[in-house]
Amino acid sequence: MGFFDRFKSKPAATTVSSADSVARIMVMLECDGDQVLFILLTDDGTINRMGTGAEDNREHDLYIGVSDAAAFQAVRGVCSPVIDGWIGGFGDPDAAGKPCKLLVGFQTSAGAELLSQWEYGTESKGPPTEVIAVVKRAVQATADWYAEQKTLSAGG
Repeated sequence: MGFFDRFKSKPAATTVSSADSVARIMVMLECDGDQVLFILLTDDGTINRMGTGAEDNREHDLYIGVSDAAAFQAVRGVCSPVIDGWIGGFGDPDAAGKPCKLLVGFQTSAGAELLSQWEYGTESKGPPTEVIAVVKRAVQATADWYAEQKTLSAGG
């Protein structure tokens, strides 16, 4: 049993039991008070992204655009375990290293908002694999688009 399993949330008071009705997905990561990653994906293909998620992230430009909905669909495909089991706020009382805050949020097509919030340290175990899977998939699904936006912004 992992540390955070002891604090696993009860299912949210909502009729959402899977990611099927999710229309927006948001990932935000702060490390030592600095925002190092922000991704917002919507079901119409809109992408907002800032940062790499690395502890020493130096990329603070926010890029906003529209692509096909493939990135959104890829991320939505791994959201159900978080929605079904990890909605709520969780903190590691023995956090070690720089303080981190991770928010993974969802908005349904009906407007309901669900949030999984984590506070831990850079030297701590961190959130469970289901939550990390959403973050990793969001970074991977937007990586090519993000690189293209940076290139276009640099004029090359």
